[in-house]
Amino acid sequence: VLLMILVAPVALLAGCTKSDSSPSAAPSSAVVASQSASATDCPTSNTTAFAKTKFVAHSGLAFGAFHRYLYKPYKAGTFTKGADGRLTAFAKGGLAALFIKREIRLASEDVKANPTLCRAIAAPLAKIGDTVQAAFDKAKSGDASGIDSVQSAVTSVSDSSKKDGVDITEN
Repeated sequence: VLLMILVAPVALLAGCTKSDSSPSAAPSSAVVASQSASATDCPTSNTTAFAKTKFVAHSGLAFGAFHRYLYKPYKAGTFTKGADGRLTAFAKGGLAALFIKREIRLASEDVKANPTLCRAIAAPLAKIGDTVQAAFDKAKSGDASGIDSVQSAVTSVSDSSKKDGVDITEN
């Protein structure tokens, strides 16, 4: 039983890395062209299998990390000068900001693969990816107001996706 418990996550991760390695063979001009595509370039049908499911998974992880490592410490005052655990909160917050940016990037790719999500969520989701690192950098200098703007963007994406029938559960 222990062997089964240890082998299952390894097999799952191995399966995930194989699918991630194939797009890297694409020419760099195609990557630049796909990154510069605007929200108006939405597909007419799904271009990726399980795009909504992947979006929910990636955004749920990102939103959960944001709330646990950035928003809750901000509300508790842990980022203020002289607070107990401030250095630990900044270390965890910095790593969380990098993780959030990655998960938002992956969620954005999934949004662009689904016509319904693309029209409704692409722009607010891109805003989160752009502002999360800036908000954390502002918090390091003592101005934590950027975290509230990220919170409002997270709420906007959550509400829009719920309206389209895709409920995001924070993990």
